[in-house]
Amino acid sequence: MRTPDRGGRLRPGRRRSTPPSAPAPAGTTAQRLTALEAAAAGLSSGAEPAVALTDLLAHAARALPGAALLLAVTPAGGEAVLSRAVGLPEEQVAGLAAVLVSGSAPAAGAVVVDVVSGRRWHGRVAALPGPAATAAASAEAGPDADPDPLAGAGGVLAAYAGLVAAVLERWTAGEEARREAARAETLLTLAAALAAAPNATAVCAAAAEALPAVVGCDRIGLLLWETGAGRLRAVAGQTSPEGLPLELYAEETPELVGMLTDRRPRVLRWETCSPAMRDLLGAGGVTDALAVPLMAGGAFLGVVTAAWPAGSAPAAPEGEQLDRLRGAADQVAVALDRLRLADSLHHQATHDPLTGLPNRELLRQRLESALTTVRADQHVGVLCCDLDGFAAVNDEHGGQAGDELLRQVAARLRAAVRPGDTIARLGADEFAVVLPGLGAAADVEAVLARVRACFTEPFRLARRPVPVGCAVGVAVHSGEWGVADDLLRAARADRR
Repeated sequence: MRTPDRGGRLRPGRRRSTPPSAPAPAGTTAQRLTALEAAAAGLSSGAEPAVALTDLLAHAARALPGAALLLAVTPAGGEAVLSRAVGLPEEQVAGLAAVLVSGSAPAAGAVVVDVVSGRRWHGRVAALPGPAATAAASAEAGPDADPDPLAGAGGVLAAYAGLVAAVLERWTAGEEARREAARAETLLTLAAALAAAPNATAVCAAAAEALPAVVGCDRIGLLLWETGAGRLRAVAGQTSPEGLPLELYAEETPELVGMLTDRRPRVLRWETCSPAMRDLLGAGGVTDALAVPLMAGGAFLGVVTAAWPAGSAPAAPEGEQLDRLRGAADQVAVALDRLRLADSLHHQATHDPLTGLPNRELLRQRLESALTTVRADQHVGVLCCDLDGFAAVNDEHGGQAGDELLRQVAARLRAAVRPGDTIARLGADEFAVVLPGLGAAADVEAVLARVRACFTEPFRLARRPVPVGCAVGVAVHSGEWGVADDLLRAARADRR
């Protein structure tokens, strides 16, 4: 071999031979370091966590020959103890692992080390005195080996415990990533379902199906607020046990009153909630629940709840679970508000703003529907009503009195017709009634008589009686076919 001299020229060099290194004796510090380095290098191989734990314990066994090893850990989210062992009878492993993870030593003289990471305690690893070393093992160990197989085991186990903790942290991170990916996919699916939902009931049903996996709870309930009744009505969620109320009234539930006041979520616990809520939780077998208001533009739309059966609630549901529920509640509230706005716009487009009655277009749609669905042995009737003297009321009493008169006429007509009939306001002082499914043409006369009777008593405007008459025209269609406009024209022509 030639090496460069100081001037950069190559000069002859002497060839030196290096004898091959001999393997470190078993049980020596050098061998333990070699096994530890191999174990650490194995962590970068990308092996599955369960396989990596087995490999780590095998490396530890090579570092501690003559000792039996036991690993007992509880992976995050796992329900059972995960155990690995070297040098122990298989039938004893599960029992000794339960003892080890409970905090006791699995055997007299055992060396025990906790497996701890920066985030949590995972379990323990132990070195147990194994069978007496055989002569062959002693010969293999060499003169430098420690005759006590557990000598220095604490330091070795501490090093391996750190590697085990790293594996478990990687396992936990992977599981969390998978869960978060599943939650994200569920939320995307939920968003699509909410966007396509045709009504509030469908919105609540889609949320009730998806949210348990998103929040990490056992039960989801959705209740919508009915302002007029002052109550929450259950719309979707798990089926309630017999006797469990499906309605919550504000005057009976302090938690609901508080939520209506400050619009903040509530953590409901059986021990601290009101008697009414305690009865509700107890009837459902629940001890802990979260309740989040559904809000849109300052309007209180309802409540979404997440609950856990007795003994299964997370230690702090007001943390991560509450954040997830609030995020999902925002999606549900947006969908409900969209439907509410759509319903409002549809109502405005199809109803008279003064009386709340259907307008001309909606009346025509319902008349066409009645004519296309009528059976051959049925009839469809139409009444057209014109008020007498409406212009005089406006002139004498003012426009506000005229509006009040129209509202009173609408109320009387509603009381005079059948539940399935449609009353509409067609114009300034013109009303119409659609009578579908008449059994006989003469049946229209009974309704006509009640409509005429609406105008026998005077109306009260500004505390004064004001008599108002009405001209009513009637048209009846018989058979399977008919044209809505033709029937309306016939009824108008008949007014008298």
